[in-house]
Amino acid sequence: MRETSRGIAYRVDDMTPPWRSGARPVLLMHGIGTHSDAWGDWVPVLAGDRPVIRLDMRGWGRSDVLTDGQADLDLLVEDLWDVVDETGMTGPVHLAGESLGGTVVLAAAIARAERTASVQMFNAGFRGDALGEVGNWTDQFAGGVDAWAARMMKNRFAPDIPLTPALEWFERTQRETDPATASALGAMLRKTDLSEGLAGLTVPVTLVLPDGSPFVPVAHGVDATLVNPRITLKVVPGTRHGLPYSHAEQEAAEMRDRLRRIDAGG
Repeated sequence: MRETSRGIAYRVDDMTPPWRSGARPVLLMHGIGTHSDAWGDWVPVLAGDRPVIRLDMRGWGRSDVLTDGQADLDLLVEDLWDVVDETGMTGPVHLAGESLGGTVVLAAAIARAERTASVQMFNAGFRGDALGEVGNWTDQFAGGVDAWAARMMKNRFAPDIPLTPALEWFERTQRETDPATASALGAMLRKTDLSEGLAGLTVPVTLVLPDGSPFVPVAHGVDATLVNPRITLKVVPGTRHGLPYSHAEQEAAEMRDRLRRIDAGG
């Protein structure tokens, strides 16, 4: 892992063969309760096509801790673009994120549309007051981080999803969550409203939602398409908030193909 001067850990994976050089890179941003390693099943699918940038959001993984007053969306956006600058990649970048990470990449695209090739959001929202569960986190953490993590696993994964080694890793990692960090970012998310910026965004935006997330209802995705009719909304049946991980290879392959079409002008 490399680290920016702002204390943000990141890495770049690039297995692009020389005959495919020049494809626009994609940046992957995780959500609350995990870190950049959660994209492990996505990287082999994507990195043969283009450089893949992964960062640990401030407060998670190997990045600096989140101090009092730092639960600020603008700061997370600045961290993201600082990572892109540190890589030396100067052209437009595809931005992809899940849950809070999806909201961050949308805000980053609104802030720097000229540097954004597309936005790919998974189980993520644009308006915090429409989201569920997050407002209850303070009470949930009162029962301890293990109780919160166990509830989050039920929110993320349906009972019929087999407990694979990947999901076991996810559960262990989630139990390392700092309650103050998660609660502060959850409160920040609840106050977020990107409606105005989303309405004026002209880069391609894809919003992929589970049909059973207790955080981001499908109705919220429909609202997003009313704010900006150019948005492509896809709903995946039989899934919960852990969609990017329970269906990692499938969603990664579909995004790979979407990015190819966008880069080709389609």
